[in-house]
Amino acid sequence: MRILHSGSLDVKSGGPALSIYLTVKGLLGNCVETEVIMPPLSDRGKLVGNDVTIHYTAPITNARFAYMPGLLQTLKNLQPYDLYHVQGLWQYLGHSVAAFARKQRKPYIVTLRGMLYPQALAHSAMIKKISLALYQRKDLQQAACIQATCIDEMKHYRALGFSNPVAVLPNPIETDGIIERPVCQLDCLRIGYLGRVHPRKRIERLIYAFKTLHNELQDAELLIIGADDKRYEEFLHDEVKRLHLEGNVRFTGFLTGKEKDEAIMSLSYLAVPSDFENFGNIVTEALVRGVPVIASKGMPWQELEKHHCGWWIENDQESINKTLLEAIRLPEAERQQMGRNGKELIRKEYAVPTLGAKMKQLYEWILNGSNKPEFVYE
Repeated sequence: MRILHSGSLDVKSGGPALSIYLTVKGLLGNCVETEVIMPPLSDRGKLVGNDVTIHYTAPITNARFAYMPGLLQTLKNLQPYDLYHVQGLWQYLGHSVAAFARKQRKPYIVTLRGMLYPQALAHSAMIKKISLALYQRKDLQQAACIQATCIDEMKHYRALGFSNPVAVLPNPIETDGIIERPVCQLDCLRIGYLGRVHPRKRIERLIYAFKTLHNELQDAELLIIGADDKRYEEFLHDEVKRLHLEGNVRFTGFLTGKEKDEAIMSLSYLAVPSDFENFGNIVTEALVRGVPVIASKGMPWQELEKHHCGWWIENDQESINKTLLEAIRLPEAERQQMGRNGKELIRKEYAVPTLGAKMKQLYEWILNGSNKPEFVYE
């Protein structure tokens, strides 16, 4: 079985790059020959991992559509594949791989990556409406299967009138060398945010919670890990100054590797007040390290409460304030048990080998007509 994934493994692509890389690693670990086709690295770009086979296209010549000259010939020059796996929508690479697969009479899968949520479709709405009419709807409807990372994403897909099979498989998380560590006993209270610093992430609500609960949190720290939108970052810095919280709020900027790992491990709780997230790799990054999570209902993380490893709350200021107060009042022993519960959830449901095996099962169903996996909805 030979599989080609299309997408980017550039760290500047954020969570999707890591998810693609870990999916490929999981497949390789389950004896599935899997390769990646991607654009050349961006300026100062860096691969999330260099231990997978990568085929590079010609450089992108049109930023909006990510056009790559000679892509069809590049695909023809590669060895034949049994199945093609398109990661994401709207861009030339994914569309070309889907069209090439159809021409070769080979099945293909499309992973949605949150790009059909109503909030995502509202951004550049006219361009996306035209793209759906011209090519994207055909690419989706003729796919052998669609991958969604949660039930909510599948519902949004079905609401657009698509009827082909959908596999609901979450993003994998690397556990080796991490999940075995004991839950940290911390010497101070630290609430963290991790991810893109962007207006729809609503990070200011954590700052406002620190102001409202200042008596309870006067010795605590809010650690904001990430970067992206410079204007929004400036707004957050200005709000910290306006509310006189300079002694409580710290911005780390974008972190990777050991620095990122140490920052997450230093947290008592991770709080994610986003308006919406398709999956939220940041949640699994915290849980695998034994950090309980407070996530908004803009994310598909009901499991936090089911497995007692966090809170799944309404995304309003009052709910955030109330939940933070509840969290900081927990006995340390209970916080640590929540951390262990989170680790166990990740071990059973989200580890790279587990999801690699499920993806292999999906491919075998498509290619060989074996038993339909329980995570596939028709």
